[in-house]
Amino acid sequence: MARIRSGCIILFGLTLLYFGITASLADVGGTWKICGFGADSMVLTRSVNHVYGTYNTNQGQGTIDGYINAQNVWTGTWTEPFNDDWGYFSAAFSNDTSRLCGSWKYAQSDYENYWDYPFYGNWDGSFQGVKLANQ
Repeated sequence: MARIRSGCIILFGLTLLYFGITASLADVGGTWKICGFGADSMVLTRSVNHVYGTYNTNQGQGTIDGYINAQNVWTGTWTEPFNDDWGYFSAAFSNDTSRLCGSWKYAQSDYENYWDYPFYGNWDGSFQGVKLANQ
C-alpha cells in the first residue's frame, strides 16, 4: 500500500512538472506608490490571475485592469475617463512583490481591440512602483 501511495505522489509531482505552474501566487493587492504613468499612487485588487484597480493623477482617477501570469508579468489596459484616453500596459513584479516596473502605450483609436493589437514594439512611457501596504 505504501508503494502505491508513493507511486501516486511521484506521478502527481511529475504531472505538475510536465504541465508547469500556470498561475502566479504573487500577493500584489494593496496600495502602491507610483512614479510615471502620470500617477502618484495606485490601489490593486487580485482575484486569481485577474489584477485590477485605480490610480490617482493630478487630473483625476484612472482604472487599470489586466491579468498576471506565472512569471509575475501583468498585462492589460488602462483608461482615463477624465481625458478620454486609454491604452495598454505591461509590468513585471519583483519576486517578493514589493516592486514593479512597466511600460504603457496609448491606443491608436477608440475602435482598436485589445486582443487584436498586442503591445509589442514601441512604448509611449514607463512606470515604476513600490508596494506600501496590503489591502
